[in-house]
Amino acid sequence: LGVVGPMPCFRAALFRVEDDELDAEHLPGDTVQHINGTISCLFAAMQSSGATDAVAWRAMSTVAEVKSVRRLMRVHPQVRGLFKCLLSSLGAGERALTEQLVSFLKQIFTGATDQFLSTEPIMFDNMGRADGLKRLLSALLQSWRDNADVLHRGNIVAFLADAMFFSSFTDAWQVHAQARDLISILFDALLWKGVEGTAGLALGNFVSANGHIDLILDHDRAAHSISNVGWFLKRTTPGWDTKMQIYYLWRVLRSRKGCRLLSRHPHADLVIAGLLTGVRHATNEDNEVLSLLECFLTDEDTRPVVLLGSNPGRLLDGICELLSDGEPELSEPTCLLLQALLDATGPGALLTWTGAAKLVGALSRKPHGKDAQWHGKDIIDAVVPMLQWQPSMTSALSLEFKRAWLSDQIHSSGPGDSVEISVSRGDLLRGVLESLRDPKGLQHGVKVKFMGDETGAGDGHRRECFRLVISALCDMEFGLFKSIDGG
Repeated sequence: LGVVGPMPCFRAALFRVEDDELDAEHLPGDTVQHINGTISCLFAAMQSSGATDAVAWRAMSTVAEVKSVRRLMRVHPQVRGLFKCLLSSLGAGERALTEQLVSFLKQIFTGATDQFLSTEPIMFDNMGRADGLKRLLSALLQSWRDNADVLHRGNIVAFLADAMFFSSFTDAWQVHAQARDLISILFDALLWKGVEGTAGLALGNFVSANGHIDLILDHDRAAHSISNVGWFLKRTTPGWDTKMQIYYLWRVLRSRKGCRLLSRHPHADLVIAGLLTGVRHATNEDNEVLSLLECFLTDEDTRPVVLLGSNPGRLLDGICELLSDGEPELSEPTCLLLQALLDATGPGALLTWTGAAKLVGALSRKPHGKDAQWHGKDIIDAVVPMLQWQPSMTSALSLEFKRAWLSDQIHSSGPGDSVEISVSRGDLLRGVLESLRDPKGLQHGVKVKFMGDETGAGDGHRRECFRLVISALCDMEFGLFKSIDGG
C-alpha cells in the first residue's frame, strides 16, 4: 500500500484505471470486477495489519482519489468492516494517524451525493448508524482542538460539508451533545484561509437536509458568523468561496427570524454590499444571491438595509448585466428580483437610473427558444405609460415588444363601439392627436367627422382624414422628415 498509493503508475496498474476522474459506469464489466476484488484485498489488509498504520491510511486516501474506485468503495460489501476499523483507530488519538484517517474520510465522501439515493442508507449503516456517527463527530471535534494544522482542519471541514448532504448524518449530529461546538468551529472556519467556502457549504448543508435552522439562528455566536461572512465578502473577489458563504446565508436568513437577525446586525450593510457585488457573478448553478436579495426586499425589516444609499443603483447594475450578458436560465430569477425592487421603490428607481435605456432594451427582448418565457415583458408593460414620452426609452424598446404591446392594446378588451372623433381641416394634426391620445380608442375602430358645415360619415371620411394626416406629416415644413437629395 505504501508504494501503490502515492504512485499513479502503480495505482493504474493495480486498478487498470488510467483516468482518475472516470466514472465506474464507464468501465468494462471485467474491470469493475477486478477493482472490486482489489478493494476487498485492501480492506482486508487494513483490518488485519494496517489499522493503526498512518502510512497505510495515507495510501488508502490516495487510492480513493480515483473517482471510479472511491465510488465502488462506498458501496462495497466489506466497507462496514473498514469503517469500524477506522472508528476504532480514531479513538487512539495519535496525531499523525488521525490526520490520515480524516484525509481518507474526506476522499471517500468526495462526490458522495452523485450516488445520493443509493449511497446514503449504505453509508449510514456502514458508519454504525447514529451511535457510530456520534463517536465519529466526538473524535473529529477532539482532533480539531488538539491539532491546529490548517490542512488537517480543512480536511475535517471538507468531510463535514459532503457528509452533511445526508439527512441521516445531520439528524444524528444535530442531537449530539457537542452540536454547538460543531457549529462554532464552522463559524470560525468562515475566515480560515483556504476553507472559507467549504465552511459555508458545510453550514448550508447542515440545515438543508431537514430544514431545521434554529440550531444556528439560536446559537450564541450566530451574529458572529454573519460578521465573518460580511468581512469575507468585503475583502474577497467573487468566486466559488464567496458563493458558498452566500449559500450559507441563503439557507438560514430567508426565514422571518433570519431577516430580523440581519436587520439588527451592526454589519448588515457589509453583508448587503457583498451580495450586491455577487449579483453579476450569479450562474445557473449558483444563483442563491438573487432569491436572497428578493427575500430581503420583500421583508419589512431588511428592506430598508437593501435600499440604503446607492444600493438600488448597484443592484440595477448587476441586474442589467445579467439580463444583457448572463445565462438565459437566469432571466426568471433576475426578473423576480427586479420586480421586488420596483415593488419596494416604485418604477422611479428604474426610470431615473443612468442605465435605464439599456435595461429597458434587455427586458423588451424576447428570449430565443421554443419554450422560452418572456419574463421581462410584464415589467415593461407596467412602465410603458411613463416611458412612452421619453425618446431614449422608447427607442431602446425592441421591435418585437412594440409589436406585442400594440397587439395587446388592440385585443385587450371585449366587443364595443368604435370611437368617433371630430377634427378640423384647419388644425388636423392637433385634433387627431388629442382624440387618439388614449390608445384604447383604437380597440374597436374609428369614425371620423369633419367639424363645420360638412355632413356625412363613413369610410370615405375616415380614409380622407388619414390621407390628409399622412400628407401633413410628410410635409417638409412640418420637420418630421428631411430630404437627403433636395427632392
